[in-house]
Amino acid sequence: MKIIKILLTLSLFTSLFGCASFENSIFEMGLGVERSMAGFEEKQIQLSDHSWVYLESSTDKDAPELPVVVLVHGFGADKDNWTRMTQKLHGFHVIAPDLPGHGDSSFDENAQYGFDKQSRRLAEFIDALGLKSFHLVGNSMGGGISALYAYRHPARVKSLALVDAVGFYGDTPSELQHIMQANQKNPLIVRSPDDMEVLMNFAMEQVPFLPWPATNVLARKAISKEQANDHIFQQISKEAEAAKYSGGFQHVFENLNVPSLVLWGEEDRVLHVSSVDKFFQYMPNVEVEVWPNVGHAPMVEVPEKTAQRLMQFWHESQVPFSMAWQ
Repeated sequence: MKIIKILLTLSLFTSLFGCASFENSIFEMGLGVERSMAGFEEKQIQLSDHSWVYLESSTDKDAPELPVVVLVHGFGADKDNWTRMTQKLHGFHVIAPDLPGHGDSSFDENAQYGFDKQSRRLAEFIDALGLKSFHLVGNSMGGGISALYAYRHPARVKSLALVDAVGFYGDTPSELQHIMQANQKNPLIVRSPDDMEVLMNFAMEQVPFLPWPATNVLARKAISKEQANDHIFQQISKEAEAAKYSGGFQHVFENLNVPSLVLWGEEDRVLHVSSVDKFFQYMPNVEVEVWPNVGHAPMVEVPEKTAQRLMQFWHESQVPFSMAWQ
């Protein structure tokens, strides 16, 4: 009887205040709790051509300075892709931005959002925050952007972690490659409410539980980004293809001497797992790890496992090489 009363109350609120606005309020409340559990505060900064919104660990002025971690999301994603994983990180100061064109950061339909331009914007963002030395983590598109940043600023990057990252095409084409070559509908771009479930099931092997009304709200947010996502996907696809034939990415990764970790979900349908062989082949200082039953977004699918592996890697990357192998 109590559950029925609660449902009737929710139904009444929905009819009184409007379905979308009520769902948005509930979602933002839940998101605020998630961010609070991660110790995150939302911040904003205006840079040369875009307004950036980002999450940053709240700081205790009496606490010793913590090592900094910068987390860079992938295409069509945003800063909160890292929130649940960050809840499992301990002893690090975490910064997770919305890249321009994504999330709550600004978008300009006349601007460029390829890997090169976004990497240069990331450098401006890092300079504006006064970060001198930090661990850098990038997923998917964010991995390619992070690799370019580390290539240009190796003295700043303590370590580089690439999570199902853009960089190389594997010997086996991914499901997404087959879909795009056949001119079929892009499963990464949400154009209708039903597409949100398609996206989650395509991008992830272990789709996390999302309480009501998260899926509805996320679908509306993604639909509102349809034009931006079309614009950005076209640009990054062209740039990735050009790099494939010019050897541009290979040159970058061959010259990355920072300690590097490549994590990959074996069931990745966006970037095939065979890609990891190329990272292992061309990167001079890299560990490679493939996880079964995981898709394109390990930090969302298995956040605790991802956090633990990253913390282990960050600790080991600070140990002199000779000691690490004793």
